[in-house]
Formats: sequence, structure tokens, C-alpha cells
Amino acid sequence: MKVLFLCSSNVFRSQIAEAYFNFYSKKHKAQSAALIKPQDKMHKLVVRAMHENGINIKENKSKKVTKEMLQNADVIILMNSELNEYVENLKKHFKPNVKIETWNIPDVIAKETDEHLYPEFVKARDIIKKKVKELVKRLDKGFNIEKLNI
Repeated sequence: MKVLFLCSSNVFRSQIAEAYFNFYSKKHKAQSAALIKPQDKMHKLVVRAMHENGINIKENKSKKVTKEMLQNADVIILMNSELNEYVENLKKHFKPNVKIETWNIPDVIAKETDEHLYPEFVKARDIIKKKVKELVKRLDKGFNIEKLNI
């Protein structure tokens, strides 16, 4: 199975999900991308939060979703429901039986100097980690994701 995690800028939620998924899954592979606007570099506080869990994403690059990514994905995870409107125009590129799931992971909007918001990044990281572990288990047991109408 190929999993595609999508968020707005691909420097926080989807990058964390991709990193955890590829760390925990031995059978499946994940990618991540931005639906709206990729950023120039990974967010410093996100890199720090992942480093605390032994995963280095410092060199990761934010990327815009491509037609090829969409065509190759068996499972698409939207990091929050606000992204549904952006996906609507891309449906023509999906595989016929693609499974789509929406996770409502809060976005943390912060400058790299906003150290006081670091606990919010950690909280979101931990939610994503738990959801990724559950997703890997579901995929390993046999595909069990409901197709959503978006």
C-alpha cells in the first residue's frame, strides 16, 4: 500500500505522519505533500519535536502534491477537514478505489521564535504518532478504511 499524507504546507503535520509511518511500517510506504503552499524549510519546532522521538526530519523538504503522487496513492490521509475543498478538484487523478480518511489534527501557526507554542507542536505530534500506529495496524491486518465522499 502507498499512503499519501496531505496538509496545507507540508512542514508540520503531514511530514510528521510520513516520518512515523515509514518508521513503523515494514510493508507499506508513505509520502507527504502540501495541498496549498509548500514552505522553504522545515519548521524548527517540528524538527525539535521529532528529534525528541529519535527521528531526524531536518533535511526533509516541503513539496507540493503532484498528479503522480495522487495517482499512486492507495490511501490518502487529509490532516484536517478544511482540506476537503482543495481535494475536490484533484479527484480526477485518484485511483478508482482510493481510500480517503480525514484526521482533524490541529495546525499550529507559529514563527520559529515562538518557543511558548512548542507544547502545542508536541501535543499534535503525539496525536499523529498514535493515529499513524493505528493506521499501520489496520493496514497490516487487511485494508480497513472507509471511503469517504468528499
